Amino acid sequence: MISADDLQVFLEVSRRGRLTEAAKILHVNHTTVSRHISRLEKATDRRLFDRRYDGWTLTEAGLRLLVHAETVEAALLQAEDECASRDSSLSGQVRVIVPDGLGSYVVIPQLGQLRRRHPQLCIEIITANRHNSLAPREFDLAVTIERPHERAVVVRKLVDYSLRFYASRDYLAEHRPISEVTDLYDHQLIWYLEDALDDATYSQLFRIAPEARPHIQTNSITGQILAACRGAGLCLIPSYIGDETTDLQRIDVAGAAVHKSYWVSAPKDLVKMSRVRTMLDYLLAVASDL
Repeated sequence: MISADDLQVFLEVSRRGRLTEAAKILHVNHTTVSRHISRLEKATDRRLFDRRYDGWTLTEAGLRLLVHAETVEAALLQAEDECASRDSSLSGQVRVIVPDGLGSYVVIPQLGQLRRRHPQLCIEIITANRHNSLAPREFDLAVTIERPHERAVVVRKLVDYSLRFYASRDYLAEHRPISEVTDLYDHQLIWYLEDALDDATYSQLFRIAPEARPHIQTNSITGQILAACRGAGLCLIPSYIGDETTDLQRIDVAGAAVHKSYWVSAPKDLVKMSRVRTMLDYLLAVASDL
């Protein structure tokens, strides 16, 4: 007979790809995880994982079982949520993946009010700019720079925003003026490392200035902003951050801006849960002020 506990362990191993990683999430040791998987394989009379040196991958039988395991998990979560909804204060955990800039400068700083309303709610914010390999089971809500195409999620636009160039006043006073896009080539440019962004997002700088050669590159928007504030060059950042950074001055030049949108998505079987809906409402509220 298949055990619900075994299915929970099976789900974590399928998501993490390693016993040790699943064990950390489940707060048990890896031998316990291995025992659950062995028991489940015995109950199903099927090998559910291919054990490889670089991780565990699902077999065909494992993929078939995954569909049923996720259905069971969704039903349990829904039941838990409905029982807890009698109390106006939410509890449990909600995991949100959000781009670095939006997460660090907008979402996280304003979490205090939400926490005061729901002190038992555990909120996990993971800042990540690459989203092309995200699986729906890795998050409750995900804010992405590019529109996601996964079928298992509900997607809506969160907010429009723009990327613009900024530099310190001292830097601009000491260097040649910028009156058109081609003048950017005479300046020190600060941008992301190529592997820090998905290709479509990384190329935004080069859509403005095709021959641009970044002189400082980092995977952190905070690093770019601090470098620009100290006079290291020009950074291309969201205007909702740049306009609020007193040490930076916006460079308004025709054609030197990119207009983008943030998208928010949630797995279809989780979007009706109270804590997920509440977190979505929070994201919509803070984004409306950008």
